[in-house]
Amino acid sequence: MMNRFFVVLLFFALAPVTAAKKVEGYKVESIGALSDTKVPEAVRNALDSKGLRVLDDKGKPVCEIWFGKTIPTTKGEVAGANFAQIAEGTFVGVIKFSSDAIDYRGQGIKPGIYTLRYGLIMQDGNHLGVSPARDFLLACPATEDKDPAAQLKTEDLFKISRAASGTGHPSVWCLVQVSSNEGLPKVVKNEHEHIVVETKIPTRSGDLAIGLIVVGKTEG
Repeated sequence: MMNRFFVVLLFFALAPVTAAKKVEGYKVESIGALSDTKVPEAVRNALDSKGLRVLDDKGKPVCEIWFGKTIPTTKGEVAGANFAQIAEGTFVGVIKFSSDAIDYRGQGIKPGIYTLRYGLIMQDGNHLGVSPARDFLLACPATEDKDPAAQLKTEDLFKISRAASGTGHPSVWCLVQVSSNEGLPKVVKNEHEHIVVETKIPTRSGDLAIGLIVVGKTEG
């Protein structure tokens, strides 16, 4: 079993980032500010005035995402992470699901609005080979994550995110490097058939290009 995990991990590591391709029918469009008053005012005020709506090949919304106005960064480096300039527990944005969705682990998540905070996958035998890197955004119920300025500790982040998944595991959404910086924001399909929204987010260190897998789960 351990050998299989190492093979999967090696496959992810060697897979070229440029293997992503445009997805027929899927698209991303610009939307206005998040105005839902069920979301704490402090969270809404921390968001950019423009968001993104991802639509599937039938024109149905996959999700809506608003990123923070300016996301804090550090000079730290973490082995195996592509976006370690964002400290673990940092508020990155908000995501809205209008219908049931599935996270990267294959867990269900109910319709609603969730904050997104940066987290790192654990480095242990249970997580080897499950993702191309250690970077994730963890979904947390927006009604419970009321202070975007708070830097959540790992155990607190996991605890509040478990309320989103309704399981003993946080609701995890995989962050990946973009296939290219051209034409952002855009929707692509990677070599694992995952649907990825690629965009730039504003950070204190400048714009940062990221890819977020919004449809697809790990096979590891």
